Order: sequence, then structure tokens, then C-alpha cells
Amino acid sequence: MAFVDIRQEFVDGVQEIFTTLFNNGSEADGAYLYLLSEDRETSVYGEKKYKSYQPPKLLVCQAILRPSFGNPPAVTEIDCDAEFVVPLKSLQLNGLDVTEKALDEIRRGILKFHDVFYTIDNIIPKAFVEDVFLMYRFLCSEDKHKNDSVITVKENTIEEFSDLTVAEYSEDGDS
Repeated sequence: MAFVDIRQEFVDGVQEIFTTLFNNGSEADGAYLYLLSEDRETSVYGEKKYKSYQPPKLLVCQAILRPSFGNPPAVTEIDCDAEFVVPLKSLQLNGLDVTEKALDEIRRGILKFHDVFYTIDNIIPKAFVEDVFLMYRFLCSEDKHKNDSVITVKENTIEEFSDLTVAEYSEDGDS
């Protein structure tokens, strides 16, 4: 049986270490997570031309980038361009759950780190201590088709729904 106080100390300690070492001592530095929104516009034919994203959530993280030079390397166990290790507390502070269903929803989102967008390929829990995973590895691929000119913020015109949403335009009509 895990002690709740000890578990919370581990969770808080990992958050403090990540903030201090990897985010210049500031929680304002990190990766932005855009979760896919279910509010999606359809064309006359029922095709979804835009992907809507919720406003970004700032995650404290350790970024491990793997730039490619020319030919891609041989396929490895983990085939990704970048890995972002996010502490559990950063997810909790942003109102994100870590159940299997919630992680599936997060996988449908995108990450933005230093003005580069990444598609989330997989999320793997890491460091199981006191009945809880302390960190989550976001394995990502760089998405060269997304940039700030493609992802825009639009405001809904109805007052009751005045939240900001982010939309992505898809040239081929795919969603």
C-alpha cells in the first residue's frame, strides 16, 4: 500500500527537478500541447476540411531532439524525431488525466516546441514509484506541414461559446 504523502512528495520533486534543470527554472518554458477538439467544421459533402484544436496547454518537459541529416537512420526500436519527457504533475496542473482513454485523446493532439510542430506518435509511462508513474514519454515526429500560418486562432462569434479554438486547414480535405 502506497503512502499518499510519499507519493505526492515524489510527484512534486520530479516537477521541481524538471522545472529547474530543463526549463530554465521557469514553468513558462516548455512544450505547448494542442488537444484535438471535437468541434470540426464539415463541407457540403460531409468532409472535414479543418481540424480544430483546443487552446494550448504549456507542459514542463525535457526535450530530446533527434535532427536528421540526409538519409534517415536504420529503423530502431523507437522511430521518432523527438521525445518529450513530461512529469505527471505538469499533466495534472493542466487538467489532463492519465488513464488509458485520456492518453488516447492526448495522442490525437500535437506538440509545439520552439516554433516546431510535432505529431504525437505514442505516449509511454515511465518511472513507476509508489503506485504511480512519475513521468510520461511523448514520442513524436516532426510535422513539416504545420506552422503558425497553418494553425490559427479563431474566436467563436456566439457569446456563450466565446472560448478560443485553434484550427488547422487541410488542403486535401482530410481530417
